[in-house]
Amino acid sequence: MAAPPTTPQKLAAEFLGTAFLVFVGAGSAAATGVIAAGTKVPFSMAQLGMISFAFMLVIVGAVYAIGHISGGHINPAVTLSLAVSGKFPWREVPGYMIAQLAGAIAGAAAIYLTLGRLATVAAGGGVTAYNPATMGFGRGLAIEAIGTFMLVFVIFGVIDHRAVPGWAPMAIGAVVFAVIIVLGPATGAAINPARYLGAVFMLEAFGGKVLWSQLPAFLIGEFVGGALGALAWVAIGRVRPDAAFTSLAPSEPSTETANSEKVSGATS
Repeated sequence: MAAPPTTPQKLAAEFLGTAFLVFVGAGSAAATGVIAAGTKVPFSMAQLGMISFAFMLVIVGAVYAIGHISGGHINPAVTLSLAVSGKFPWREVPGYMIAQLAGAIAGAAAIYLTLGRLATVAAGGGVTAYNPATMGFGRGLAIEAIGTFMLVFVIFGVIDHRAVPGWAPMAIGAVVFAVIIVLGPATGAAINPARYLGAVFMLEAFGGKVLWSQLPAFLIGEFVGGALGALAWVAIGRVRPDAAFTSLAPSEPSTETANSEKVSGATS
């Protein structure tokens, strides 16, 4: 039997997975802005749909790639939610969050390398924000909380050992796609503290304008919404002590399930 991944391997996986998420996801938003600056094409549902699709695809790929190594959290709100619900050790939370934030910063920096500093800054650097002229702090916080609640709720459902095996990454990517379609026009739909902070830190570093007053709304909304989503699923899912929540990767059916399928097939 193969030895489990070491802590450095887990942290490296979270670093890379989050970097991929930010580079492709936030990068797609920045790239849309860069293209729009040259073509003068107004932003519409078509552009929002492509950004959402980019997020979906990179999440599916990243979770399939590292889910069996680190669990494929790639989101501090997910890590905290797993810990709050007792499904992830608290002692590993700080390391995971640091790795995720570092990965997000690296992914955001790669956007500037790819698209160019001036063009990326002009396009907003993939930073999420709400319009303070039409939206208050509380509403922005609530919107991010709703989106993160939905994300974590779905994650808990699909990684439960009773769920259909192998579909967790697709389901997680799909709910992110759906959430961004609705939340995108309101707050930008960060629903991930690392994704938000990585883009914000890099925009500030490269001379862009950052609305620091909005930072608490995003962070509080995402962490609280994620924790509530986890607790809501635990409450209605009636999770047993042997439920498997350690990985977002596709799981193999149990021997008992496999044997019962063979018996069922033989008798049908």
